[in-house]
Amino acid sequence: MDNKTINQIIDNYKPHKGFYNLTERPKTLTKVKYAKVLNIQEFLVEQNNNIEYLKKFEPIQYEKDKEISAEYQEIVKEHWGYKF
Repeated sequence: MDNKTINQIIDNYKPHKGFYNLTERPKTLTKVKYAKVLNIQEFLVEQNNNIEYLKKFEPIQYEKDKEISAEYQEIVKEHWGYKF
């Protein structure tokens, strides 16, 4: 991921209803890792919009998304300190 892409991801980030607000980058994350976390959240938001379809027609992807979500939550907990 190049610097232009990283900055674009960070600059275009907007919090999503029902998801953690990751607007502030923790000092424990580099810009690259921060951009990756923001990308993961964007992916999960998109997948969440299609959750019923995924459950019914793409159960394998739905299970993978649950794993990604669990990993994402651990990252958020570690770096932002949000409680679940």
